[in-house]
Amino acid sequence: MRTTIRDVAKAAGVSIATVSKVFNGYSDINQQTKQEILKIAKELDYSPNMAARTLSSKKQQTIALILNELNFNRKSTMPLEVLNGVYRYTDQSDFEFVFYGTSTEKQKQKTFSQFCNEHNITGVVIQGLKTTDPYYQEVQQTSLPTVLIDMEIDNPMIGLVSIDNEKAAQEAVDFLIANNHRQIGMINGSRDANVSELRERGYRASLAAHGLLVNESYIQYANYEEEIAYLICKNLLENNQEITALFCASDIMAIGAIRGIKDMGLRVPEDISVIGFDDIILASYVTPELTTVAQDMERIGYEAAELLADIITNQAETSHRKISPHQLKVRQSVGKIE
Repeated sequence: MRTTIRDVAKAAGVSIATVSKVFNGYSDINQQTKQEILKIAKELDYSPNMAARTLSSKKQQTIALILNELNFNRKSTMPLEVLNGVYRYTDQSDFEFVFYGTSTEKQKQKTFSQFCNEHNITGVVIQGLKTTDPYYQEVQQTSLPTVLIDMEIDNPMIGLVSIDNEKAAQEAVDFLIANNHRQIGMINGSRDANVSELRERGYRASLAAHGLLVNESYIQYANYEEEIAYLICKNLLENNQEITALFCASDIMAIGAIRGIKDMGLRVPEDISVIGFDDIILASYVTPELTTVAQDMERIGYEAAELLADIITNQAETSHRKISPHQLKVRQSVGKIE
């Protein structure tokens, strides 16, 4: 049962009117009382429904897109592509669409349930959630229809839309091995991202399938950032001069790695081959053009909203899992060892 304003007032030993004033920003409530009410409200998982104050007739159904740790890199349009996909679906449906950015710190201020109740959200699409985020634990217990992009959770109300990241990564490394590369490094994203784990599994699976041992020192993490990848690449190649190819878990990191290789006086792909992941727009404009795993993020956003609408409408406790296609785009950044 949802916590009411009456429950908060009773627990705090104040009137309903006092609680209402706190949440409506009145200045005639002393600071100590205000802090105590807010503390109790959080403990009881209570949040006022803002949209309900303005809706007096029929209930609106709202799909929200929440992007975690939103960082619009000028070289990558992936968050905008997801946003556009979700918007395209809602624009042709009866659902309203809202968009929010969040972060690990913001998630500590309000629970997932509080946030969604406060904004009158019917269902949520979330991208970029990490296993260390507060929402990660809360979403596992939620009854709110939710779809995650690139992260699977064992909850019948939670959907997943993603490519097969493990298979895609394995195919990328298979391609390097087919070009006679045997000493292959990996520049991965972040340790607390589910997608990083899956792509590393694919890297390991490919090596194992070809009877190659995994050198743990070949696997480094650059947090999906170009500058960190640049530095890691130089360090990796300086300390492991036998490496002939790099598999990067994102195109942004691959671009950083290519810069690092060139700054060392080496050539791509003549000296070091590089494969990326995502197929961002810039991948076909860098020199050399980047061989990469392509995924259609706008399609993934659209499919996530479509799946969420199905969960909201049917409320069926069945598996909601949608695997979107991927493709290895072969360009110019991988050379064959003769």
